[in-house]
Amino acid sequence: MFERDDVAALPVPPTATCALHGRTTSAAVARDFTDKTLRGWGLPHLVPDAQVVVSELVTNALRHAPGDGAPPIRLQLVNDRFHLGCGVSDASERVPAVSSWSDLSESGRGLHLVDALSAAWGWMLTRGGGKVVWALLDAHG
Repeated sequence: MFERDDVAALPVPPTATCALHGRTTSAAVARDFTDKTLRGWGLPHLVPDAQVVVSELVTNALRHAPGDGAPPIRLQLVNDRFHLGCGVSDASERVPAVSSWSDLSESGRGLHLVDALSAAWGWMLTRGGGKVVWALLDAHG
């Protein structure tokens, strides 16, 4: 059963990473990076949803990540055959939580949008501190 190493024969999916330095323009930079990357991978149909997802994840990271001296926020996109993975890492260990909101709320919609647009999403704490919040979009969507 384990005589053959099937994992070694699998191709590594394309990835692209962008460092965001905690500026007010970081969400816009993330959207532009996502647009160019997905078009380069031949996935233009995913651009609108992926831009909303990365924008929300980056905005949350900016809101909750430590300030000066912290490592930059990183956006990583991974293109496997079935899903587009979007991951945003920051130095905060504060985990995301979906909040209640109404039509009159000024904030709190971000993770609701991520949940609605993605096949799955979640978070994990990283060794050495910080976390990655990730979302998977159906590549055939």
